[in-house]
Amino acid sequence: MKAAIINKFGKPEVLQIEEISVPVIANNEILIQLKASSVNPVDWKHRLGNHKYILGSGFPIVLGYDAAGIVEKTGKNISKFIKGDRVYSCVNRKYGGAYAEFAASTEDTLAKIPDKLSFEEAAAIPLAAVTALQGLRDKGKIKTGDKVLINGAASGVGHFAVQIAKYFKANITAVCSSRHNEMMTLLKPDVHIDYNDINIKSLNEKFDIIFDVIGSESFRSLKHLLKPGGRYITTLPRPKVLAHKLLSLFTRGKKAITFLMKSKGTDLEFINQLIEQDKFRVIIDKVYSLEDIQQAHIHSESGNVEGKIVVRI
Repeated sequence: MKAAIINKFGKPEVLQIEEISVPVIANNEILIQLKASSVNPVDWKHRLGNHKYILGSGFPIVLGYDAAGIVEKTGKNISKFIKGDRVYSCVNRKYGGAYAEFAASTEDTLAKIPDKLSFEEAAAIPLAAVTALQGLRDKGKIKTGDKVLINGAASGVGHFAVQIAKYFKANITAVCSSRHNEMMTLLKPDVHIDYNDINIKSLNEKFDIIFDVIGSESFRSLKHLLKPGGRYITTLPRPKVLAHKLLSLFTRGKKAITFLMKSKGTDLEFINQLIEQDKFRVIIDKVYSLEDIQQAHIHSESGNVEGKIVVRI
């Protein structure tokens, strides 16, 4: 099969298109014939080798976690899906493996793609949308009427977080530059703040949840904006996270929460319900071919992405 692989860690140039073997699936896995994937920041952080001491360096490595395609083959223990099903997933092998014509993942990470979505739209969803859902619902315990600040609201995770917070009937303050005014008009947060005009640390508001999806701030810098018992949430742990957790012991119940998304097909099924109710949309910045994966990574690393970058397989 054709795949974008790396044989060493480094700049985007280490990504090369080669022919490699199709993944062999276990009894609890499904082989997906991919139609599209997407680029998430974790992909190029893996490419740089930021996580090599945790994940290892067994080259060649195929990156990419978001997968959308058709079930090609099922393991002996699979019961929910059959060959030919349109499915999507945040695949759960070590480095992912979705920058390829085929990828494998366990059954519990998959969901069927809603009929109204294209493969490219579906590929933009899994990692970012499930991260937004788990951050707000599971870690933030979001409820009707909560005041929620989303820092990085135009990003992949951010634009999904705005929509999920809206579904839970929260009051949303979205932070991103005015370059994303059109997107914010579409998503309709209650307040849109351009960080170039207003330093969010100077706000007089108090929030139940601060979801810092881009990690540009910290619990320490924003804790004064939290209500007693408020939650600062981020997926980007910093060296000072432990200190911040200790600091939270002295801040009237305010909490510093960092987490890693867990791939769950049931969470994608929850997103499917929002899609069917027209309460969830995907904003795609640009679609690249697999052959242009280097350019897709350069674009992602630029920090100038609105929504998601999709890779057509």
